Amino acid sequence: MTRRVLSSVLLLSVACGGAEPRPQTTPTPSTAATTHASDAGAVATLVADKTYTMSADGPVKTARGATFPVAAGWHVTEKQGEIVLQDPERELSLAYIEVEAEHAKAAIETAWKMHDSKFALAAKREIAPPPVAPWEEIVQIVYEATPATRVVLAVARRIGKTVWVAILEAPASALDRRGAQVQNTFDKLEGPGIARESWAGRTAATLDDAKQKALVAFAERALAELHVPGASISVVQGGKTVLEAAIGVKELGKPAKVTPTTLFLIGSTTKSLSTLLMAKAVDEGKFGWDTKVRAVDPTFALGDKELTERLEMRHLVCACTGVPRYDMELLFTFGGVKAEDTMKQLAALRPTTKFGETFQYNNQLVAAGGYLAAHAFYPKLPLGQAYDRALREKVLGPLGMNDSTLALHAAQGRAASTHGQGADGEMRVLPFSYEDFVLPVAPSGGLLSSSRDMAKYLVAELQRGKSVMGVQVASEANVVRRREPQVKMSSDTGYGMGLASGLVKGVPFVEHNGATFGHRSAFTYLPDHGVGLTVLANGPGPLGSLVKARLLELLFDGKPEAEAALAFVVAEEKKAVSQFKEGLAEPEPKEVVQTLLGRYHQAALGDVTLEEKGGTLWFDAGEWKSRVAFQKHAGGSKNLVLLDAPVAGLAFERREQNGKPALYLSFQQHEYLFTR
Repeated sequence: MTRRVLSSVLLLSVACGGAEPRPQTTPTPSTAATTHASDAGAVATLVADKTYTMSADGPVKTARGATFPVAAGWHVTEKQGEIVLQDPERELSLAYIEVEAEHAKAAIETAWKMHDSKFALAAKREIAPPPVAPWEEIVQIVYEATPATRVVLAVARRIGKTVWVAILEAPASALDRRGAQVQNTFDKLEGPGIARESWAGRTAATLDDAKQKALVAFAERALAELHVPGASISVVQGGKTVLEAAIGVKELGKPAKVTPTTLFLIGSTTKSLSTLLMAKAVDEGKFGWDTKVRAVDPTFALGDKELTERLEMRHLVCACTGVPRYDMELLFTFGGVKAEDTMKQLAALRPTTKFGETFQYNNQLVAAGGYLAAHAFYPKLPLGQAYDRALREKVLGPLGMNDSTLALHAAQGRAASTHGQGADGEMRVLPFSYEDFVLPVAPSGGLLSSSRDMAKYLVAELQRGKSVMGVQVASEANVVRRREPQVKMSSDTGYGMGLASGLVKGVPFVEHNGATFGHRSAFTYLPDHGVGLTVLANGPGPLGSLVKARLLELLFDGKPEAEAALAFVVAEEKKAVSQFKEGLAEPEPKEVVQTLLGRYHQAALGDVTLEEKGGTLWFDAGEWKSRVAFQKHAGGSKNLVLLDAPVAGLAFERREQNGKPALYLSFQQHEYLFTR
């Protein structure tokens, strides 16, 4: 798990800027209670008390002339003063209300009166991030909802006296399932007076000595304020590395410094290298992007027969299949799991949205893509060995990435230690063995690399597959095809094949980030400007995204927003820790604790043990363990909550099954009941 500051996908878009407004065409009228015939240029005109379902993606227009996109299949109700959207399952509600007010918070109060006059939930948390143009003020309020797995929040964005308020009400599972579509709707609010900063048409400046010093100074401040022990940063421009900055230490409390060749787990950034391996396989005729997966591996099977038969090789890596994350299965049961086991476990994966309908990220499917590509090269080797060899010989070697390796423990002496943040906010060293959770899905997140090696990879991507040594790693056509969006992530970003691409303030970018239990990576490049950045860190937090934001400001003479974003993240982190502590409950009496002790089992996640040692309650999952506290819960009951990284904050509701204690976990779109 990564540490989290914000409570909703909605606010994530606020700090991202966005692109300039796109021109709209003449509105197309629609009638009440009918399917809304709309295309990318058609706008629905607001009429009171009108309900329809979107037959295609298209914008909806508010009474004041603002527009926002709505995905096909979503239900729209236009009332006097507000527009209410519902997802296809009618589980999630997102209301847009325009209000005249001096302040954003006052606008939220007014909006609730219009939306639901009986609304009476208490505010759980109020967040006021530094406003990013065009917004002059932004406020988000998260409310105390019952059950705890339900999300209720309001976000207000103000320009002058006009405030656009969004009210979201949904089960957390529905928000996880439809988060990309919500993000797209929220990001792309356009209209009179909404003028975003745009760098379109500008040429990236040369990262000269003064800009390099400014970037490194910012990175050093961010590292210190986020309490991350160490990081390694590289910037490439004009086909070469122009900046290497190694900051901090390899392990907290020890003097060894980070260097440009220090190894870090790059997490999901590994996915882009796996799709580069797939591109090489396509070049050599092993399979095509559109070859059916079952034609490559007749034993391949998901938990949905129709989807199993439909999937092509490119779909394994597009995040467009409708299959959601199954992360708990990775985090609880990774000891001794081999690549072949991962392939068999695919049979439990089921889609929760339609194929191609929305962005849903899944680690196991990408791992399958990497393993099948490797198997095509070396069919006689076990899958894990085949992937190791294929990646080394077909990708890492030609790229000149000689530091990089999948051999986690053999290379541990060259690697930065792994660190995590506990519920108390303190950063601590974690056992390196915790990172073994990436081994069964190595093509999705298992590579150790250095910032120097990642700079070589950046150059190759910018040169459309040609490495620093002049080797064409894969054909230009297939290298570039990986960047082409297969599904929308937000208003200006789409996911291709192991790479995301889109626009940041009008400038095209390609990127992927990665996170393991205790390492982080950021990998981003601007193909039209020949500039790339990689940030590797040995602790949690948004260091990479903050450094990227500062680099873009320096390159395009942008408005200085990264400093304020850093200060906001640090302040909110402190508030989150304080709020967590306030939510803890007094321990249960010893006799009650004794009834909870013992081994629990869940079919997908295996066995866990609750045990008491020296007066401390421990949760032991086998591969990792954590101290346990009691947390306040609705109705006066007390949850069990984990205190230690890498699972700090994970909460279990106490239940009863067949007269015995049971532990209920709700995470993302899945529910798990551990029984005695």
